Amino acid sequence: MQILMKAQPDPTPQIPTTAHILRHHFFRRFFDNDTLSLEAETETTVIRALAAFAVPALMVAFWLLPRYPGRPIWAVAADRYFFVLYSFVAMGVVTTFEWEMLFPDRADFLILLPMPLKARELFNAKGLALLSFLGMFLISANLFALILFPAVSTRSNGSYLHSVSAHLAAVSLSGIFAAFTMLAIEGLFLCLLPARWFRQISTMTQSLSVTVLLLLFLLFPLFASHMQTLLDGQAAFTRFIPPLWFLGLYERLSLGASAPAGAASLAVIGLYATAISTTLALLLYPLAWSRQKRTAIEGALQVRVPQRNPLHAFLHRTLLARPQQRGVFHFLRQTLSRNIHYQVYLALYAGVGLALAICSIITLRVSAGTLRLIFWKPGLHAVLPLLLFWLVSGLRAAFAFPIDMRSRWVFPINLPFPGRDAKAAKLFVVLSCITLTCTVLILLMALRWSPTELLVQTVCGTGLSLILADLFFVGRTRIPFTSPRLPGRANLPILFVLYAALFPVLVLCTVNLELATEANLAILLRILPGIAVAHLLLIGADRFYQQDSPDGFFEEELDEGPQTLDLSR
Repeated sequence: MQILMKAQPDPTPQIPTTAHILRHHFFRRFFDNDTLSLEAETETTVIRALAAFAVPALMVAFWLLPRYPGRPIWAVAADRYFFVLYSFVAMGVVTTFEWEMLFPDRADFLILLPMPLKARELFNAKGLALLSFLGMFLISANLFALILFPAVSTRSNGSYLHSVSAHLAAVSLSGIFAAFTMLAIEGLFLCLLPARWFRQISTMTQSLSVTVLLLLFLLFPLFASHMQTLLDGQAAFTRFIPPLWFLGLYERLSLGASAPAGAASLAVIGLYATAISTTLALLLYPLAWSRQKRTAIEGALQVRVPQRNPLHAFLHRTLLARPQQRGVFHFLRQTLSRNIHYQVYLALYAGVGLALAICSIITLRVSAGTLRLIFWKPGLHAVLPLLLFWLVSGLRAAFAFPIDMRSRWVFPINLPFPGRDAKAAKLFVVLSCITLTCTVLILLMALRWSPTELLVQTVCGTGLSLILADLFFVGRTRIPFTSPRLPGRANLPILFVLYAALFPVLVLCTVNLELATEANLAILLRILPGIAVAHLLLIGADRFYQQDSPDGFFEEELDEGPQTLDLSR
C-alpha cells in the first residue's frame, strides 16, 4: 500500500514561480499590440507569425526540388544566397518591428518596480523572454529549409550531415548578426541620446533599416545573375553587403579549398562582424536598461511652448473653416506625432516605399572586368508614384488602428456633420502627399532635371496626391483612430487587388505617361482635365456610398456612450 501511494502523483497544483510569470508577461508583450493581435489572442498570433516566417523558405525549397541534381554550380550558389539572405532579412524585420519592445518601456518600470520585485529579476526575465522570442523566429524562418534544401543539393559523393552543418552555420549566423545589430543600435541610442531626441532618431532608423532590408531582398534576382563575379572578388562593394559575408561562409564550409576566390575573405568579415555585434549588444543591453530605469523613475519634464504655425493659420481660414474640422485635423497630427506605435507602423511603410524606389534606380553592370552598382536615370520617373502610393496606403492603414475606444463617444455627439468633418483626414493625407512631392522635386532639381521634366513631375505628383487620397478614402466617414477592429471585416480579395494589381499598373502607367508628356507637352492639356474628371467621379462615388449612413456614422460606431437625451442634434 505504501508503494502504491508513493507512485501516485502529487495532487497539489504547481504554482508558477515569479521568474516564470515575469518571463511569460514580457514574452506576451512582444505580440500584444494594436498591429498584431486582437483581444490578447497571443497563442493564435504567435502561430500565425511563425507560420508567416516559415512558409517562404519552405516554398522556395520545394520549388527547387525538380531542379536538382544537375543544377549549375553558380545557380547552386544563388540558391544558398537566398536562404542566407532570407534569414538575415527575416530577423532584421522582426527586431525592427519590435523595436519598442526590445527594452522595457516606462510603463513596465512604473508598474513593476513598486511591486516586491528585484530589478535583477526584471532584467533576467526580460532578457530570457527576448532571447526566446528571437530564437523562436530564427528557428521558424530556417527549420524547414534546413531539412529539405541540403537533402536535395548534396552531391552524390557528398555528406548530408556536412551540408546540414554548413547550411545551419550560415543561416544562423546571418540571422543572429541581423538581430543583434539592431539590438546594439538601439542600446547605443538609449545610452547616448537625450530622451527628447530618441523618438525622432529611432523612427528614422527603423525606416532606414526596413529600406535596407527590403532593398537587399528585392535585389536578389540582380545579384543571383552575377553570382560568379560577386564571389570571385571582382566587386569591391561586396564587403559592405552582410548577406554576402555569410554566403562566403556557406561556400567555404561546403566546398572547402575549392570555394570561389573571394569566399574566404567574405567569411572572415562575417565571423568578425557577428562577434562584434553580439559583444556590443550584450555589453550595451544592461547599460541601456539602467538608463531606461533611471529615466522612468526620475521622469522627464517637458514644457510645451505654444507656437503659432503660419500654415495652420492659413488652413483655418480656408480649408478648415469649421472648428470640428480643425479638431479632427489636429487630432490626427498630434496622435501621429505622439503615439509610438503609429510611428513604427508608418516607418515600415516608408521603408517599403523607399526600398522599391531605390531598387528602381540602381542596377549592376560589368565595367573593365569589375562589377559595379550603376545609377539608372530612367528609373527616377517611378520614384514619385512609388512613394506616394505607399505613403497614402500607410496612412490609411494606420488610421484603421484604434487608440482608446472608451473615449470615442466624444465624436458622434460633437460633430453635427460627421461625414464632412471626417474628410479633414483626407485633407491631412493630401497635404502629406504634397509635402512629399515637393521633397522629390527638390531632389530632382539637385540632379539637374530640366524645367520641362520638373513641370511634368509637378503635375503628375499633384494629380496622384489628389486621386490617391480620393480613392483610398471613398466612403470613409469614420474618424481615424476611433473605429474598432471588428473580426471578419478585412476583405482579403480587395487588398490583393489593391496591392498586386492596382499598384504595379499605377506605377507603370504613370511612368509611361511622364515619358510621353516630356516628349510632347501638349499631352498636359489632356492630363489636367483627366485629373479633374477622376476627382469628380470619386467624389460622386463617395457620396453614393455614404447614403448607407445618413447620420454620418455606421451602426457599429454608435455603441453606448453618455446619455445626451438627443439634445446634441
